[in-house]
Amino acid sequence: MERRKFVRYIGTIGTAFIVAPNLLGCSSSKKRTISTKLIGANKSRGHLIRDAKLIPNTDSDVIEIDAIIVGGGISGLSAAYELQKSNHSNFLLFELNDVVGGNSTSSRNQYSGFPLGAHYLTLPNPDNRPLIAFLKEYGLITNEFKNGTQEYNEEFLCHAPDERLLYRGLFQEGLVPSYGLSKHVNDEINRFFSCMNEYKQMKGNDGLFLFNIPITSASKDKQLLAFDSISFEKFLNDNHFVTEELRWFLDYCCRDDFGAGFDKVSAWSGINYFAGRKSNPSNTIPSNVLTWPEGNGYLVNLLRKPIQTHLKTNYIVSEVVEKDTHALVTVFNCKSNTFEFYKSKKVIIATPSYVTKHILKSPFWKSEDFDNYIHHPWLVTSVVLSSFPETNGLELAWDNVKFGTKGLGYIYNQHQEFTQLKDKYVISVYLAFDKQGAKEERIKMFSLTEEEMKELVLTELKGLHSDIENYIESMTFQQWGHGMVTPYPKSLEKHYNFSKKNIQSNIIRLAHTDYSGFSIFEEGFSQGINAVKSLLI
Repeated sequence: MERRKFVRYIGTIGTAFIVAPNLLGCSSSKKRTISTKLIGANKSRGHLIRDAKLIPNTDSDVIEIDAIIVGGGISGLSAAYELQKSNHSNFLLFELNDVVGGNSTSSRNQYSGFPLGAHYLTLPNPDNRPLIAFLKEYGLITNEFKNGTQEYNEEFLCHAPDERLLYRGLFQEGLVPSYGLSKHVNDEINRFFSCMNEYKQMKGNDGLFLFNIPITSASKDKQLLAFDSISFEKFLNDNHFVTEELRWFLDYCCRDDFGAGFDKVSAWSGINYFAGRKSNPSNTIPSNVLTWPEGNGYLVNLLRKPIQTHLKTNYIVSEVVEKDTHALVTVFNCKSNTFEFYKSKKVIIATPSYVTKHILKSPFWKSEDFDNYIHHPWLVTSVVLSSFPETNGLELAWDNVKFGTKGLGYIYNQHQEFTQLKDKYVISVYLAFDKQGAKEERIKMFSLTEEEMKELVLTELKGLHSDIENYIESMTFQQWGHGMVTPYPKSLEKHYNFSKKNIQSNIIRLAHTDYSGFSIFEEGFSQGINAVKSLLI
């Protein structure tokens, strides 16, 4: 059982860690002037849909087309990818923003690419054949063997050291606290991961794994609803997982992947985080990940290139009206400020629930079907440093976190590069806003000035390196008002209900991670592929 590489953390007492300075830089007594910049999606465009301000005022010809995809996140891109591979060429994908990718978009400065959201892909499960085929097509999987294992391109496997935790003043390897733990704490950590390993192997009455990724390949056994009905925190309490070190780690995992702590997410989602991943690589450990300087923006570009001629960015789909034999789609061109009208045989709506609610007019869906999906806001900050402060313990890693805080630490974006000395260093800092309700936190985040955002990021980084302000040159902020869907209790039940309803129409399919309750690449990719297969092929 693993959370990336947790196997080797359990039982470690810390004797392998060397107290030595990081040799990448020296401290300066003079503070730098830190420049700031806010980038990202145009949220005002989305509000035009919400506030029903896009009203067609001109007549225009209706364009007939075979298929339309609404939304250019991972679900929309994977749907377009599947259409193209299946020789369906008469389709268009409309995206509201300047670029496609959703919360897997990325950017670049003169020193490095950097993610604006999702930044890694876990190795896929052996039964996730569509994703494995995609990774093979682009050389990320270099070979498959008769025993069912996959060989991954080592250029993209996360290089060591992949994770480090500042715990008791020392950077230790891994994110599970391991330095100088008592036998009682070690035993409880071992017991938890042993429990997760048991769940990992369990199957339902239908013969499928109870926990699997994507969840469309998991069992539909009703016993899962018992886990779905309670919080992960209650599951931990009921099973007497009480030590501070373990509970902090599990809360961190939930905030890192779901945008909210273990007191808010369901026990099903917390268990699936550990038990749902079953990769079987031949040349690395199962918990390794694929990553790039630009994060999952690398995968976005792979999906985008073969369908480039089908993409229309800076377009707002304001309405999709389902008829008996087709759908009428109204689109606003943000550059020309004109409307376009389409009559489409098929439509895949790959937008989040809070957008779909306002644009879909269908006898099979009501506005309230899209209520109660909760998305906590995120602030992702790219930071340029002249060098790194000195630290004790493990050298700079890809993922760097401090024990005991509510922050998520930072990712070193140039970790995959082989060059040791660099002109500048680029890291990404992730902050999840989850203390209050999602709406309240969203208002709070968008009310922050750039100076206030800078101070928030500095507070997070100073917990890891007290003098880091002396090394920082610039910060680039990306605000995600609806960062990811959070799998609150009852989210799996909602997924079951959504799946049943989504196949009623012969014209329209909905595809988005909202409806899985898991905002990860594997789920988005699966949603798009499955929508095409069920609707068109």
